[in-house]
Amino acid sequence: MKRASNGFPQGTSPSCASWAKSALLLVLLASTAAGHHAGTAYDQSKLLELNGTVSKFEFVNPHAYVYFIVQDAKGAQQSWRCELAASATLARLGWTKNTFTAGQKATFKGAAGRNEPNVCVLNSFVMPNGQGFSAREDFTKGGPNPVATLVKDKSRPARLANGRPNLSGPWMSAGNAADRTSGFMRGAPGMPATAQDVALSTAAGAAAGAVYNQPFDDPAIKCDVGNILFGWWHDGHVNEIVQKDDVITLRYGYMDFVRTIYLNLAAHPQNIKPSRGGHSIGKWDGDVLVVDTVGLAPGVLNPLVGIMYSNQMHIVERFTLDAAAGTLRREFTATDPLYLKAPVAGYDVSKVSDEPFMSYNCKELSGKNNIRPKS
Repeated sequence: MKRASNGFPQGTSPSCASWAKSALLLVLLASTAAGHHAGTAYDQSKLLELNGTVSKFEFVNPHAYVYFIVQDAKGAQQSWRCELAASATLARLGWTKNTFTAGQKATFKGAAGRNEPNVCVLNSFVMPNGQGFSAREDFTKGGPNPVATLVKDKSRPARLANGRPNLSGPWMSAGNAADRTSGFMRGAPGMPATAQDVALSTAAGAAAGAVYNQPFDDPAIKCDVGNILFGWWHDGHVNEIVQKDDVITLRYGYMDFVRTIYLNLAAHPQNIKPSRGGHSIGKWDGDVLVVDTVGLAPGVLNPLVGIMYSNQMHIVERFTLDAAAGTLRREFTATDPLYLKAPVAGYDVSKVSDEPFMSYNCKELSGKNNIRPKS
C-alpha cells in the first residue's frame, strides 16, 4: 500500500464502510490497549473530540502515546496526551515512530481519563483532509491483528543433535484468548471477576484480591511481566527459546522477562529467594518437556480481573512440540493451598514465528492517571 509522507495510506476516504471497519477495530482496541492498565482508568461515558497539533509521538511499550496541543475558545493552549496500544502491536499493523509527527494536525477522539486531566485513551482520529482512522488501523494488511505464520524453512530440524525435540527459536501465540486459556485467565480488561473466578479463591485469596485495583496495581505499570503464565501469551509478542543440553532459556517478548529452566537438577534448592520467575527444573517425559516451578513471589494470576496467588504457588508446565504443524502447546496446572481452593489449569499454543524476537524496552508513561488517588 502506498503511503503519504505522514505515514498514512494515500487515497483513504471516510466512507461508511471504512468507519464500520473502524468500529470493529475499536472493539479490538478495547481488549488490547486497555489490556494492561486502561480498563477503569478511562471513562467511556465521557467521550472527547479534540482538535490538536501533535507535539510528539512516543512509540513505546506497553502503550504508545500521542501528545498534542489543543487551543480553547479563548486562545489558551492545553497540553494533552492520548494512550494507544503497545508499539509492538501497532508495528504489525504498519505503524511507525513517524505515524504522528510534530506539527501534524488532527482531530482526536477518545475517552477521558478518570484520575488526571487532559488525558484520554484514543479511539480514532481524523486528518484535516477528512481521512478517518481507527486507533488500531491496519495500514498494511487490511485486517485485524495477525497471528504468526508457519516459517516455511525446510532446514529447521524436528530434533536437536541430542535427540530432543527442537523447541528453539522464535514463537508467537496462536489462536484467541478462549482457545489458549481457561479458568482464571478469562475476563475482559477492566471487567470485574465473575462469580466462577471469585469461587477459585480461598478467604485469604479473596481478601488479597479485594484490595487489588487493576488501573493502579496492574504489574505493567511497573514494567513487570505479571507472572510466568500470563506473560507468555499476553499481547501476542514473539518469545524465544534457547535450548541447550543442560538448560533451557525462555525469553519473553513481553517485558523482556527471562526464565531459566535447569535440566540437570534433581530437586529445587532449599533456600530460594522468591522472584517473579521462581525456580524451574525441567525433565523430559519422552518428547514432552515437564517444568516444575516453585519459589514464586506473591502476585496476580490474571491482572485483568485480579485473581491473586501467594508465595505457596506451585506451577507445572508441559511443553509438547508438533514439528509438522510448527506449533508448541503448553499445558499448565497451578496450585496454591493458601489462595486457591483447588488446582487451576489451562493451556496456550504458539506457532513458529515469521517475526524475529525483539526487545520490549518497556517505557511506562501512564502518569497520574494510573496512580491511586489519596483517600
